[in-house]
Amino acid sequence: MTGRAGRDGIRATGPTAEDGMVTAELAVALPTAVVVLLAAISALLAVGTQLRCTDAAATAARLVARGEATGAARAAVLTIAGENASVAVATGSATVTVTVRAPVPLLGIGRLLHLPALSAAFTQPLEPGVGA
Repeated sequence: MTGRAGRDGIRATGPTAEDGMVTAELAVALPTAVVVLLAAISALLAVGTQLRCTDAAATAARLVARGEATGAARAAVLTIAGENASVAVATGSATVTVTVRAPVPLLGIGRLLHLPALSAAFTQPLEPGVGA
């Protein structure tokens, strides 16, 4: 309660017209802030997943290009991109292409909101002496 001017300069007490405005504004703004925060966290997780997929595809393509077994490349992908990642290795006559696909982990809201899985592909020329 705040004091407000009454008649003849005598101060009266009671609610003013602005009392409760902060509560109403907070009630509207707080859910919006939470949604924006969750969207920002989801975007950061998606970027991190994309970077891990890219690194995993590049590493696996380099391994296969220098003559390592595809099993070693798959193990490297699972180590870098996570256990839920899937990998596809396509070897041509002079190149190898590795595609890695992984779901975006969403903390706490993964059951409510599903982002599409992200993928990355990397093509590497085969080293001399490595057959298709």
